[in-house]
Amino acid sequence: MITVFLRSLTRHWSGKLIAVIVSGYDGDGAAALCGIREVGGITIEQKPDTAGRPDMPSSAIASGCVDFVLSPEDIAQEIVRIAHATRADDSRAMR
Repeated sequence: MITVFLRSLTRHWSGKLIAVIVSGYDGDGAAALCGIREVGGITIEQKPDTAGRPDMPSSAIASGCVDFVLSPEDIAQEIVRIAHATRADDSRAMR
């Protein structure tokens, strides 16, 4: 179901995308990550050794379409960093 959701975002969302894959069973979501990157999105995966169920993040990493592989704490910090950088870029564009 995550794959369907992520693919839908790449087709119907015109904003900026950040996809985060965390602990879970199977490889759901991995197949859609390249599409996220193709539309200019960013992909973040949880480090498998920090996941209760590493199947999903491991499959995502194996897809080759991952920008960051981080611990849960570092995922939160990276999203904040991206948000601040995006706001700064948007502010410059409005001038």
